[in-house]
Amino acid sequence: MLPENTLTELDSASFLPPRNKSQTATKCWELGGIALSDTSEPMRYYWYGYIQGNTIYLQRMDAEPISVLAFTGSVTEMSFTFDQNMRPTIAYVEDGIAKLYWYDSSQSQNVITEYVDITNPRLSLDDKRKFNIGNSDIIFAYVTDHNRLCYRLQRERYSAEHVLLTDTTKSNDEPLELFNIGMSTANRFLFLTN
Repeated sequence: MLPENTLTELDSASFLPPRNKSQTATKCWELGGIALSDTSEPMRYYWYGYIQGNTIYLQRMDAEPISVLAFTGSVTEMSFTFDQNMRPTIAYVEDGIAKLYWYDSSQSQNVITEYVDITNPRLSLDDKRKFNIGNSDIIFAYVTDHNRLCYRLQRERYSAEHVLLTDTTKSNDEPLELFNIGMSTANRFLFLTN
């Protein structure tokens, strides 16, 4: 959770591994369990997500890649995380439209929800420690209106938008950009922007 919906400056904190590895718009790292839909072990394995052809793949570092999501358009951004039951959640931008692939427990299936007019969708399960998994939440963060940093929460079914920051120094010509999110070495949730 994000206490009181506020941001704090952390000068010396950095992302916890593997989020401290190089992240790009279409390749990212995340901690996860031993296998998809398997909660028998803690989230301590490094997983890598990437796009190849018209498919998003997830791969545990010492295992074969798994084809998770196929698409037909052009995908320019992708971020992923796992929910508390090791089901993948993927944010991606296809043909300029941000989409969220997530498990909807009310339908007992994966769904895709579209979000128009947002950029830089990023995902992370905030606290992956086993003792706190019941209080953890997936944070779905993004930029809207070229200068607002916003997020949505898994526990709210990603339906409510929360504004964290409005940067009045940003414009359509030089917009706010979100590069990475995740827990820090100081046990705070980080948002890396320009």
